[in-house]
Amino acid sequence: MPSIKPSVGNSKCISLDGVCFLISIETEKDELGQEIGTNEKPRQIFCSELSISQSEFYSAGQLNRKPQIMLIVDSDEYDKESKVKYEEMKYTIYRSFMRSDGFTELYCEVNIGG
Repeated sequence: MPSIKPSVGNSKCISLDGVCFLISIETEKDELGQEIGTNEKPRQIFCSELSISQSEFYSAGQLNRKPQIMLIVDSDEYDKESKVKYEEMKYTIYRSFMRSDGFTELYCEVNIGG
């Protein structure tokens, strides 16, 4: 029986077997157009978690960011959301990269204060 170990963590062999919630932020305004509050609207999608590369960790560190995880999602499912919830943790998406294979890489850091 062939081993699947070489494909685990391989960024070229993606299996969307995890679940995350992309969070869109809706801003409420009053009749004068002033912001009076925001609502978070989560949407469940499938994803896969990959490790942050050393070069990404270094590059993000130069911009005072602390990358935690990279999530791979279907490009058709991602609509420029800025937050994601994965395994009971909320993250801020600080960078996204649309790949040529139909997936998008979401680079995430811990969402401080929430």
